[in-house]
Formats: sequence, C-alpha cells, structure tokens
Amino acid sequence: MRFAPLVVAIGSLWPVAVLADGLRAAPEVDPIIGGRTTEPGEFDGVVAIQAGNGLCTGTVVASRLVLTAAHCLDQLDDNAEVVVHYGQEINKMTVGVSDWGVHPRFCPECKEDIFDYGYVEIQADFSIPGGFIVPITTQDEWDQAMAPGKEVTLVGYGDSSDDGSIQGGIGIKREVTTTIRRISPAGLEFYAGGNDMDSCNGDSGGPAFVRVASGALRLAGITSRGSSPCGNGGYYGAPYPALCWIRDETGVDFVGLECSNCDCIDTAPPREDDGCAVARPSGDGAIGGGLMVLVLGVARWGRRVREHAARASAPR
Repeated sequence: MRFAPLVVAIGSLWPVAVLADGLRAAPEVDPIIGGRTTEPGEFDGVVAIQAGNGLCTGTVVASRLVLTAAHCLDQLDDNAEVVVHYGQEINKMTVGVSDWGVHPRFCPECKEDIFDYGYVEIQADFSIPGGFIVPITTQDEWDQAMAPGKEVTLVGYGDSSDDGSIQGGIGIKREVTTTIRRISPAGLEFYAGGNDMDSCNGDSGGPAFVRVASGALRLAGITSRGSSPCGNGGYYGAPYPALCWIRDETGVDFVGLECSNCDCIDTAPPREDDGCAVARPSGDGAIGGGLMVLVLGVARWGRRVREHAARASAPR
C-alpha cells in the first residue's frame, strides 16, 4: 500500500526529540488505563499516527521509521492523509509521512498470531538522546524478558477512561506498567495487563517495553487488540517475526547477517510438565470483535469498531 508524499508543517521543537529539514511553525488545533501522563523527556520515541480519520500510536525505531499496527493502515486509500505527531500531546508538533506498509500475513479474522504489524516512514530525521528503543533480537534478551509475570510498560496516546472523551486523556501520551500474563504457543504474541492496568482505544500500534538484564529498554510488543471495555488486558505482537519483512521493505536491518532469516530466536514459551502450553489467564473480560482505532470527529473524539465475529478480541 502506497500513497503520495504528504508535506506537513512542523511546530516548535522539544529539546529531547529533534526533527531536521525545513521545520516551521504550525497553527494550533483543537488521553492508557490506570497509568499516568508522561513527562517531557520520557518515551520520546513514542509518537501518535493520524491515519485518515483514525488515531493510533507508534514507536520510532530508526531515524525515519515508525513501527505500528497493521490494522491502523490496512483500510486506507492511496490518497489518505497520514501524519505523525510527536511530543507530549498531538497537534503540537507534526511531520509528514512518505510511505507506509502492512504485513502481507496480516489476518484480521484470525484469533491469535495475526501478524498485526505495520510501519510508516517519515519525511524528516528523528533523533533521541540516548538512542532509539529497538526490538529484542537475541535469545538471551528474549529469555530474560518474555515470560508470564515479567513487567511491561505500555505507552500510548489513547483513551484512559474508555468513554471516548477528551477528558479521558485522548491525544495525551500516557504510560502504565503491568505484567505479561500469557505468551502464544508460537511466541508471536503475548497477552498482558488487567485489573484496570491496560492499553485502550487509540493505543493501537503503540509499544510494550521491557527492561532486560543490562538495564536497557527493548520493544517487546506492538499493541494490537484487547478486552472491551478496556481494563482487562490485551494482545501485543512481538516485533521479531516481522523484522525481515521490515528490512526488505525499508532497508532498516535490526538482525544482521548472522540472523538474516529472522530465525535466531526460539520464541515459543516453555512447556509445562504435561506438555501443554501455559493456559490463558482467566478474567479477560468481555471480548469484542474487530480491529479498532480511535476516530477523530469534527466536534468530538469517537471510536470506530470493525466487527469480526470470528475474532476473540477488540482492537485498540
């Protein structure tokens, strides 16, 4: 899926997230469950993506590359307007998008391991002091971080109240720390959150970060879908299975020659003594159907739901 380059004015710069190439002032334009608003300087690589009428979240993992969810992009027309917002809230600083892509194995009607991976390429270089938070690419880091009970930090610009209101925090960057509850049998997705510590509408495509033994943060998951109403947890796609596709599409290589086929990590979770995979936790809540992003209305914020009866979850 491709579209013509979109030129968008960029506003004043935050000192910790700098965009280059022809920046100029832009006019002003009129919120994660159980979390808090981030401070300037926190998670500067997390950005908002306005794709047509939808609002999603993404993670800048290279100077011009943002990883997000496929369902944020797969229904767009070639001429759809796509804009990336950065900073603590949307409509303050924006940059245009030159290209986007949806994983060819994206399966919205599937129940699990749906390859909900997408990307956008921005038109100006993005830099972050200390460097980008990149995906897990080694077995050691995977084993350190990817197991039930391990902590993950969810970040996004979505709803914090599930009522679709500006007062709910839509368009404001928020974060919450929760835990992984289950990893899919193939290890392509994990289920995390619950007890009102969760991502929500508009957080689609945003990151689930983990901290590995070295102390570094890594991108462990991309927000896909979850309970409806929000608060009972959701699914996150592990980026590793998509990294060869990302390399072939964009030229950005996270795996190198030694793992050029993206097969150097055994992502399958440990088995129980009886040979069965870890069971899905109970209490996942009322699960809706379809892939959902937050939709921007003319006079108010709303949300769009595409129902898929075969799905066991609602999109973020």
